Amino acid sequence: MNKENLPEIVLGITKNKNSEVLIIQRAKEEKGTGNVKLSWAFPGGKVEDGETKETAAEREVLEETGYQGKATSIISERKHPQFPVYVYYIECNLESDEQTSQPQDEEIKQIKWVKSSDLMNHFTTNLDPKVAEYLGIEG
Repeated sequence: MNKENLPEIVLGITKNKNSEVLIIQRAKEEKGTGNVKLSWAFPGGKVEDGETKETAAEREVLEETGYQGKATSIISERKHPQFPVYVYYIECNLESDEQTSQPQDEEIKQIKWVKSSDLMNHFTTNLDPKVAEYLGIEG
């Protein structure tokens, strides 16, 4: 457990060969502090017992999107400023341009590849500064 004693989640930051980023739209919005609503996000979820953060990121990306990603490194980690979770942002390399399976998560409404510059047109929460730097988004 992290020093904040919060639930830990991982988010898989996955880019394709066109430098687009994989995001998902939740079927049900989550409400955070300050009237923030989370509808679009990077694929991810809770780390299960016995999993590494990297394995959890790979599993979540596959379950939520059907794309196979290979976790390579932790880009950043932080206590999320608008939700009561501790987040690990994991770089995932896309293993194939094609979906290898159908998404297995009924909580996902839509899967989309977007240019980094368009990311904040979908996200309503703030973006971790190190993730923004990794994606080449100006602050």
